[in-house]
Amino acid sequence: MDTYGWLFDPKRCIECSACEAACKQWNKVPVGAGIRLRRVRVFEDGVFPQTKVLALSMACNHCDNALCTRVCPVKAMHKRPDGIVVVDTEACVGCGQCFQFCPYGAPQMNMAARKTYKCTMCADRIDQNLMPACATVCPTGALQWGKWDEIAGKGADCVGHFNSPSLTQPHIRFQSAEWGS
Repeated sequence: MDTYGWLFDPKRCIECSACEAACKQWNKVPVGAGIRLRRVRVFEDGVFPQTKVLALSMACNHCDNALCTRVCPVKAMHKRPDGIVVVDTEACVGCGQCFQFCPYGAPQMNMAARKTYKCTMCADRIDQNLMPACATVCPTGALQWGKWDEIAGKGADCVGHFNSPSLTQPHIRFQSAEWGS
């Protein structure tokens, strides 16, 4: 069975947050819940006038070795046969183990509901042969999605401010591992 992943080019990201908005809209994320299943994070480095900026569109990377699935005491966090990591919010007891162990900050707690939520790679869309909502709206093509066996060999497995992939083997590659300007 095919598995899927992300391909991201930090040099093409214009920080428009269209991916964030599409994710929130498709997943009906409640306003004010403090949940950002996909988020654009901006990092700065250097000293003026030699400064550099790196924008990363971050969400769950649906890791091969997903720590969140291993630490969930009730197995609410689990991996589908296609490699997509999902959470059964009905089974979730809100213990927070998943977000404490995820090196990418993907699982997030809805404090009002006492349940964990995370990017599901729009599994419901994939089941209908559609792309994840976030990947359909990126105006520059900085965020792409596809079959992992086609993406895995493209680009670098790490970029500045992205935690080491050695422990979890995340399904994301970076077309440009260099900082923007």
